[in-house]
Amino acid sequence: KAPRVRKKPRIIKPKGFKAAYPGHCVAFDSIERFVDGTKRYLITCIDLYSRFSFALCVPNHSAKAAETFLGLVKVVFPIKMDYILTDNGSEFQKEFDETIRKAHEAHWHTYPKTPKMNAHDERFNRTIQEEFVDYHEDALLDPGYFNDKLLDYLLWYNGKRPHWGIDLLTPIQVLGKFNHECNMSWPNTCSCLYGGLPPRCF
Repeated sequence: KAPRVRKKPRIIKPKGFKAAYPGHCVAFDSIERFVDGTKRYLITCIDLYSRFSFALCVPNHSAKAAETFLGLVKVVFPIKMDYILTDNGSEFQKEFDETIRKAHEAHWHTYPKTPKMNAHDERFNRTIQEEFVDYHEDALLDPGYFNDKLLDYLLWYNGKRPHWGIDLLTPIQVLGKFNHECNMSWPNTCSCLYGGLPPRCF
């Protein structure tokens, strides 16, 4: 009889937690869309304190794709992430979870079927779909092209769009108050996963 493999215990986000500084907790989630009978996936994230957000259309719903996305986040948001919050989806296990552990970061989980525990990213998911994805849905059939357009939206969202939750500042302005670099380097998302244009920055 083969020995039972014990599952690694999952740490649940503490009740009443409130981020106190940039990078204190960064939440991740995913979106599934159907276009002409084809499934497409977006992985999203948001820094709970500054509201700095990022998203990417990925080739599949795998933990490897989520791990690649996590690597990109660490480039565009070069601030130490103390806690990373996700739901219990399979895309946030295996390679994704292992990468977090190797970096000595903490991986928090939400309780099953409790989206309110990840309310900030759930709200960002709604916003990005209403403001961008709904208007560029056909482009999802070409993920590289879609991500190139998405990058322009994210530059505006983080650098120019005022946010009610942070006193009508932009995420970049909030990060600037903490003496973090505001002219972060933004890799071209097409180059990272699909090949294409050289890196862009602002």
